[in-house]
Amino acid sequence: MNKSWLIALVLGASGVAFAGSKFTGSGDIIIVRNADGSGSASGYLGAIYNGPSVRQWMGCQRNENDNVFCHAIDEAAGTRSVSCTAQSAFLAQSVSSISPDVRLLFQWNAQGVCTRIQVTHSSEYQDKQG
Repeated sequence: MNKSWLIALVLGASGVAFAGSKFTGSGDIIIVRNADGSGSASGYLGAIYNGPSVRQWMGCQRNENDNVFCHAIDEAAGTRSVSCTAQSAFLAQSVSSISPDVRLLFQWNAQGVCTRIQVTHSSEYQDKQG
């Protein structure tokens, strides 16, 4: 057997074996409130947008002074609404990387101050449609 042919066969087979995984969750926003008032909210923006519920949304924004505001609303779960604010160049940088197709997680402390904003880009997440 020709060595080049064998390498091509192995590479071709591994391309099928390593096809991209897909996120298959519901796309619902997950809101966690702790007893002390701290908590977190997370969700896949594309899946939320494309999902059947028009009663869920989440996002973050920043202004030119690096003030950050994040919010999540899940009206389907009894009008659960959470938000946090902060003035942080570091967190504002995370907000700037949000796109319609990311997984967004934000956390806040008992005073309602955003302490973490995680933006995850991955090919396994559903793209926003329409």
